[in-house]
Formats: sequence, structure tokens, C-alpha cells
Amino acid sequence: MIEPLDFCRVKKIDPKGFGFLKSLHYPNDIFFHFSQIKNEEFSEKLNEMKRGQFFLYFTSKLRQDNKRKVDKLWYSIKDTPIDLQPAFIEKIVSEFDNGATNIYDLLFVFKELKNYKLLNSVVLEGIVSSKRILSLPTTIVPFLDTSEIALLKEKLKFEEISKSPSPPFWFDEISNL
Repeated sequence: MIEPLDFCRVKKIDPKGFGFLKSLHYPNDIFFHFSQIKNEEFSEKLNEMKRGQFFLYFTSKLRQDNKRKVDKLWYSIKDTPIDLQPAFIEKIVSEFDNGATNIYDLLFVFKELKNYKLLNSVVLEGIVSSKRILSLPTTIVPFLDTSEIALLKEKLKFEEISKSPSPPFWFDEISNL
């Protein structure tokens, strides 16, 4: 079985180097140890990190005690195996629509996917028209170019909203774009 690509903001590593990562795919936290960090520069940063500063991409495996442990680890989406990326991107789109992952964590991934040209127009449209973005569109605006903002306005039905006697709280900010 191929384990899915996962990601998480590193929130805490205890003094002995143990940490637990939230998963997009599994209900329980996934164990990892600081010694799994092989990149020396990254390891130093993690050693001095403030809570929630770093994101990791990873796969995990089931241990004999039925708990999961990080198997492989990457520091950027660009370094992850290409064959794991499509399912991961699909999962990210679904998290934008109805997931429990923090919206700002998802936006971090969105920015990386966009920077490394891993977003196609279908994925972009799926994210821009997701429930979470449509309910709080100002969160994604800093990551969009002019044509993508036009797409966002289209998905928001901005013209209809502009005629409303009581537009949403974010209306003025979006209308200035």
C-alpha cells in the first residue's frame, strides 16, 4: 500500500526530541522524532523554533502497536515524490471545501503549490470556489494575481452582492481590488 502524502505545521517538540503531527488522513497524531530531521539548517531552526513556525510534508507507516510514525519527511512540496502530489492536491482542495485543517495552514500549502507551478486551472477554481474561501475570501487575496482575483469575484457572484442592501463584512476590501 502506498502511504499518502501528508503535511502539518510543527507545533511542539518536547525536550527529548519527540513530537506529534496532525494528519490530513488519519484521526490520531503521528509520532516523529527530531532525529528524523536530516537537513542540518532545518534541524537548527527547529531546535530554536517558536511554536507553529514550520511545516513538514511526510508519509507515515503503521507500527506494530497500531500507532503511526513518520516514515519519510520533506521540507517543501517541491521535494516530495511527484507520484504522491496529485492525491495530496486533491485532499487539499477537499480540506478547503469542508475540512478541519486550519485555513492559514492550507493557504501556506496553496502558496507553495502556486510557487512551484503545481496548480492547474481546475485545482485553482476548486480552491477559489470552496466553501471556506467563499465564506472568508479576504484570506486568499494576498496569494492571488489579478486574473485569479477576477475568478474569485466571479465565484463570489460579486456583481449580485454589490446590489445587496447589506453586503458581507468583507465586501469593501474585495471591492477595492
